[in-house]
Amino acid sequence: MTAPWQRSFLDFAGPGIDRPSDSLRVTDDEAADILAKLAAQAWSPQLPARLLRNSGYTIRHAREGFNTAIFKVGRIVGFYAGSYLWISAEHRGKGLSTPLILAAAEQRGGSIMPPGVVLQGYTPAGLAAHRKAHRQALLDATERLIPGRARRPDAADFVRLHLAGATR
Repeated sequence: MTAPWQRSFLDFAGPGIDRPSDSLRVTDDEAADILAKLAAQAWSPQLPARLLRNSGYTIRHAREGFNTAIFKVGRIVGFYAGSYLWISAEHRGKGLSTPLILAAAEQRGGSIMPPGVVLQGYTPAGLAAHRKAHRQALLDATERLIPGRARRPDAADFVRLHLAGATR
């Protein structure tokens, strides 16, 4: 399996990065429909998530399909279901999108594209969240490979150029 940091950003996120649009935002009604379906699914035990340590949040994968969710006190507060990324309004701004995106990508073989999906759309905010998550994957890989290097300002460029290939 390929890790997210081993892919260019284009391979990680897909060709939809070229045309972000606010029209692709998940509405509250769409989120409610997806949450109802996710509530009926069986979930894996909580995944290790360094970025969520001691936060009270957990990440889990659905036992079937390609759905990943963030839970708080046993309740889903965010999901990456198919190609839909959503975090409940009261839980936004807490740094949850990066671990959620990276967990979904790891489940899907290093890309956030679910099997069978060739084009995934993004809102401008969603695109920024995916860029941040990909950069975090690069920084985490750098720290594992060369301890201390990730704290340098050029760390992401180092990994991008020397380990993961050029990204756009």
